Amino acid sequence: MSINAAYEQRIEIPDDCDVTVKEKKVTVTGPLGTLEREFPELIADFEIDGNELVAYTQVSRKKTRALVGSIIAHVRNMLTGVQHGYEYTMKIVYSHFPPTVKDEDGFVVISNFIGERGTRRARKVGDVDIKISEDEVIISGINIEDVSQTAANIQNSTKIRNKDRRVFLDGIYVLKKRKGTDVKSVV
Repeated sequence: MSINAAYEQRIEIPDDCDVTVKEKKVTVTGPLGTLEREFPELIADFEIDGNELVAYTQVSRKKTRALVGSIIAHVRNMLTGVQHGYEYTMKIVYSHFPPTVKDEDGFVVISNFIGERGTRRARKVGDVDIKISEDEVIISGINIEDVSQTAANIQNSTKIRNKDRRVFLDGIYVLKKRKGTDVKSVV
């Protein structure tokens, strides 16, 4: 440990990324864009040491060590996002009534879902791109929190209430999660 701290964790900064630290704000710039995040926690601190970002704390308790690990995990996600990006593929599932899915100014609008007359709306979070095909919705962006929250909003908006879930399987569900060239199947 080169920094006088009770506990620290390090993450290497790739050559094609630039990380700046100003007080409690970390800015990561890469080939796909820039992400910025503020960590208001008072116990943990971070700084740049050569080509590494060091998160450390003076208190060696279990909760503060976990906080340092969380900061490193967030920065790792930011580095991956600005280098490769994130992509969630969602599958539109229906039995009788094919829903119509549209991307309209900040919302994903789902109409004719299980034959309903009204529309269901799911809020888009942050700067995400949405591509809609006949039976798939692809959400992509550089911030994993925005991409995953938008996918969760779409999936929750098509939740069927007061009916037997074993019979009514209609909905829009996350099928794959992709990070750069890596693909994780959720099914």
